[in-house]
Order: sequence, then structure tokens, then C-alpha cells
Amino acid sequence: MNCELCGKEIKHYHEVIIDGATMKVCDECAKYGKEVRQPSSFQIPKITKTVVQTPASNFTSHPTVKKRTPRELIDDDEPVLDFGKIIKKRREELGLSQEELAVKLQEKKNLLAKIEREEIKPDKATAKKIEKILGIKIMEKIQ
Repeated sequence: MNCELCGKEIKHYHEVIIDGATMKVCDECAKYGKEVRQPSSFQIPKITKTVVQTPASNFTSHPTVKKRTPRELIDDDEPVLDFGKIIKKRREELGLSQEELAVKLQEKKNLLAKIEREEIKPDKATAKKIEKILGIKIMEKIQ
């Protein structure tokens, strides 16, 4: 440890008050302040490991996570074969650009482009909007 006033390396320090500040100083610098504690040797504090156990009840599901009912877990609708081509063909028949259809769907143009290229399948909500706006059927029940 070093003296907080002169910076000299010390093994024993005095805790003194100098100008209202409590400092740990060497024997020589102790004369500049009022002693608060008797000289003490500096010891490195022993580091102990503390293990905190929390009850298992703290590990429940997050309150904002909606639990699904068994019916919602079963997805019995799937897009038909070539759903992307069907969407693109009907969109073009109606004279709509991808951007115009995306605005009507309240979705991003990139999402619509990926659906038309069949890179992704539309979720149920998006598929229903597509079917309604374009007047086509792209989802079918699977057995």
C-alpha cells in the first residue's frame, strides 16, 4: 500500500484527518493530521466466494409470454404448392406492384418479395390478408 499523501510504499499506516479528509498515511506524514486510528498494518482482504441460492419458484415463465393452447400449437394450414407464383400472377393481373400490395397488406415489400419467391411461408395472419386482398386461396388444410 502507498501513503495517500506522499506516495511512499508503506507496510503500516496511520489513519488521520487532514483538512477534513480521512487519509491513510505513513509515519512521517501522520504529523500533518489528527490521528483517527492507531497505526495498522495493511493486509490484503481475503476474498471469499459467496453462493446465493434462489428458490426454484423464481424461474417461472416470464409474465408477458403468452402461453399457447394446444389448438394453437397444431398448425393444420399450409400454403398450397407454388403459392408464390399464384400470388405474383394475381398481383400482376390486378396491376399492382409489390410495393403497392405491401402497403395494402401493411407489410414490408421485402417480406412480400420473399413470399413470392417462396423463400419464406407467410404466417396465418399475412396469408389471410393476401387471400382477402387478392381474392385467391393460398392456404389449405393438411391431414
